[in-house]
Amino acid sequence: MQERGPYKTWIHTHRFVEDPGGVTIHDRVEYELPLGPLGRLAHLLAVKRQLEAIFDYRREAVAEIFGAGAREDLRHSGAAE
Repeated sequence: MQERGPYKTWIHTHRFVEDPGGVTIHDRVEYELPLGPLGRLAHLLAVKRQLEAIFDYRREAVAEIFGAGAREDLRHSGAAE
């Protein structure tokens, strides 16, 4: 749970599941932006792409550090209030 930051709500949970080929990291991100219509506009114009870029980078970093046996499953839901 976010204690401080730009989001009205930010809940990011991780679950690590061992499978035959290695480990799968299951992420669930739920978020809400403040500012009503302005937050929705910010989500459409920039925030969604920024979050996708952050998790794309992390997916690549995890694969580089842990190899092909590490996989990620990201589920997210969120937008503005």
